Amino acid sequence: MNNFPFNSLKRKHKMGNKDRVKSITEQKNADSESANSPDNKPNETPGKNSSVIDKIMTNNIKVRIAIIGGISAAAIPIWQIYFVETSNVSIEIASIIREESNDANIQLKTDELKQLEHYIPDTLLYDYNKQGKRGDKLDFPAFSISVLIKAFDKSKQDIKNIAAINNLLREYQTQIKEFINENDNKHILEEFHIANLKKWSLSRYIEDTAATYYETQLLAITRSYSDLPYNEEGLPILNLAAVRSLLVDVGEDLEKVSVDNNIRLSRLRNDIRNIESQIEKLKKDQSDKYSRFKVEIVAFNNGRAATSLRPLALMRVQISQGNYADVYLTMINYSKNSELAAGATKIIHYISDQLITFPKGDQTLINNFWGSTAWFHVYTIDTSQNIFTSNLVPFADSIHREVIFDKLKEVASDNKKRLN
Repeated sequence: MNNFPFNSLKRKHKMGNKDRVKSITEQKNADSESANSPDNKPNETPGKNSSVIDKIMTNNIKVRIAIIGGISAAAIPIWQIYFVETSNVSIEIASIIREESNDANIQLKTDELKQLEHYIPDTLLYDYNKQGKRGDKLDFPAFSISVLIKAFDKSKQDIKNIAAINNLLREYQTQIKEFINENDNKHILEEFHIANLKKWSLSRYIEDTAATYYETQLLAITRSYSDLPYNEEGLPILNLAAVRSLLVDVGEDLEKVSVDNNIRLSRLRNDIRNIESQIEKLKKDQSDKYSRFKVEIVAFNNGRAATSLRPLALMRVQISQGNYADVYLTMINYSKNSELAAGATKIIHYISDQLITFPKGDQTLINNFWGSTAWFHVYTIDTSQNIFTSNLVPFADSIHREVIFDKLKEVASDNKKRLN
């Protein structure tokens, strides 16, 4: 009996401990859930977290778009400048010409060349004032090679003409003798008028001033009616002695011209070959020293931006491997021809200095290989320091033309074959 309560109490005590542990555990779980509940978070309201996250995501997209836009804005101009809107220049040689100098620097130092003075215009032999009046003869006149060549051509033609001219002069002299012969009833001195004198074209054979003087004097003798005496019939009495004296002077001048022509003809026939050889030597010397090159370039700008070529270019004449001569070129009319618009094609001319300004070695190479086996390039540069190289063509205009014609003939022959 005494043990039962004790045992009962013991059982209750054991059950009480279990219930207390279970109660404590449940309380902790409840507190934990309460702590994690949104309602129990301090200073926060429901839905605020999701709003912040949305704003961050939205701003992040905008930032990314702004960065991409900035990069694109910077990249597009760079792409346009360096890859799209740039010039694309190429050049091609169209022709090369060797221009002979026309400087007046050759004097007539030999007896053979002095014979050409007769065929040189007076404007190159005498001083002339501003009014065009001729003065003294120049002490040491100098002429260009082109003037001497023209004079030489005239001298060769003169050899053929002198005989015909002398025949005309003899005819005029015969007429003069007939008019001054008192016994010649066919040619009456009183009937010799200014028209007769003009038919002879004296200025072709004697000085212009002398020819004009004779015509003026004859007019004064035969047409100065106010000063002439008159006969009973009212007809003017001519001073036939004066007319006769005038014709005698004209005849003497024509005779002198005829004699000079014969002397000149004899000398020309004897010296014409020597004159020709001296002219050829002078021509070569002038070409070797005073000629210059003129190069025609076709420039193409296939790009989308304009550019401007600099006024200087280089022509390299290639003789062989490592053997060349450089010729400096200057653009003609630089202010108008330097600009190359986008998509434009332009013909540009360059010119060199005279060969005498080149180094001696380059002069020798150029003179020896012009029109021979040499080839050449042209190099140009624009204001952006881009360098352009031309095609390679023969160092001679005539050969270059032959190459072009050969290509055209080849194509024409192919077309003919297809048509057949």
